[in-house]
Amino acid sequence: MSIRKQKKEVLLKKKRVAGSHGNNNRIFDLKGILLSLDSSEDDIIRATQEIRRLSSSEDNLYIQEILNDGIISILVRNLKCGIYQTSTVIYESAWALTNIASTNAMDVVMAGAIKDLVDLLQHSEDIVREQSAWCLGNIAGEGPDMRDQVLYGSALRPLLSDVENPSNLSHLGTVVWTVSNLCRGKPSPPSTLTVGAILPLVSLLDRPITEEIIVDVLWALSYLSDGNEEKIEEVFSSGVTPKLIKLLEDNTIRYKKLIIRILGNFVSGSEHQTDGVLDSGLFSLLAGLMGSQSREVRKESCWLASNIACGNHEQITKLVKKKKVVQELVASAMHDRWDVRQEALWALVNICICGNPSHVLSLVQADGLGPLVMVLSLENVDVTLLIGALDAIKNVLELNDHHLLLFAEHDGIDYLEQLQEHPSNTVYEKVVALIEDYFGVAEEEDENLAPEKNENGGFAFGISDQAKIALNAFPKQQHRASVFGRVPSNQLP
Repeated sequence: MSIRKQKKEVLLKKKRVAGSHGNNNRIFDLKGILLSLDSSEDDIIRATQEIRRLSSSEDNLYIQEILNDGIISILVRNLKCGIYQTSTVIYESAWALTNIASTNAMDVVMAGAIKDLVDLLQHSEDIVREQSAWCLGNIAGEGPDMRDQVLYGSALRPLLSDVENPSNLSHLGTVVWTVSNLCRGKPSPPSTLTVGAILPLVSLLDRPITEEIIVDVLWALSYLSDGNEEKIEEVFSSGVTPKLIKLLEDNTIRYKKLIIRILGNFVSGSEHQTDGVLDSGLFSLLAGLMGSQSREVRKESCWLASNIACGNHEQITKLVKKKKVVQELVASAMHDRWDVRQEALWALVNICICGNPSHVLSLVQADGLGPLVMVLSLENVDVTLLIGALDAIKNVLELNDHHLLLFAEHDGIDYLEQLQEHPSNTVYEKVVALIEDYFGVAEEEDENLAPEKNENGGFAFGISDQAKIALNAFPKQQHRASVFGRVPSNQLP
């Protein structure tokens, strides 16, 4: 009985195997049967089946022996139609090659199997087409070089023919998985070779198919929509967005991460593409997704929001008006696992940098300043995020004096003083600029007098007397050591 064996990435790279063992001497004997002119077709079938069973051993004990004895070239030869009266030899040969390709795809390619396997995708028997597709999927899953050899071998068109007219769900599942592998990998395959897969894949979302097939469809669409605006448009223009939103509305599905990834790709594109997602009903679901029990769903949702926050002012307005969404972003930025926090922090940073003053004010009113200040306290934090947080804080502070007080309450002044020793020149310059612009000497003092240096050689600074008086008028916030404490380096990327 054949099964799929996962390799490297779950649900991305499956291998066909079957359980059985043999011995090395037997492999030599099997080669003799395959080459003998006295062997009947039944003898060839039985020998090929035995090779298929040996090649499916989970510990791969016999594959190297099969390769050493040159049997792989015999299997490839037997893929050709017309040599034998039935298709059983073709089917068993393709199956054995599928098993070998699960660990030694290069050997299968070097034996010249791709052309014959592609030809078999148009075979009259569906089991032969499915087995050939499976072998090609194993080859394509080995990496971009192998993938492109299959694509340039003209495999996609006959595969898509079976996507549109499969013999059964098993056949459809195998073919869709192979198509997904042909769309996968970096660098991405040439769009001219894969664009034809988009509409057939999208149409499957309207058909009664298994969850496994849906997952492979979504993986393929996520690969195909990952790129520039032109590449995104190829998928976006298929009309898939409302289908994805409808799938997201089902709380029982387990593949929400993939849907959010595709939508996130869309909103990283043009204003038109972003508007299409925002107008599809996404915001009614986003807060719930950010509060999901799944860490991956929370992470992808915050990443999607960070892309929206890079949009135009109208798009950012739609985002900040969803108070529950902003609340979830702030909560994630403060308390979630680091990979989720990081995406949420980027969303807050982007709102402050790409938004207008009213957007920044809305974020501060939602307690969004706290997480931004927290970034200043983190050891080994990504410098790009730290610089983004400093720029965001600058936009917050320039709005009004009250924000200076909030910044001080979050221990921001102490963090700025510590950051004067940061090894990045860009960080140092931005920190010094914040100190001089908002926490330097009072205006009535001589502007030519530099702020005093502290014992470490950095600037010593504080808040003006007027700000100090105002500070006493505001209630102190409770100490938040658990929130603003430093994150251990092993929790950082």
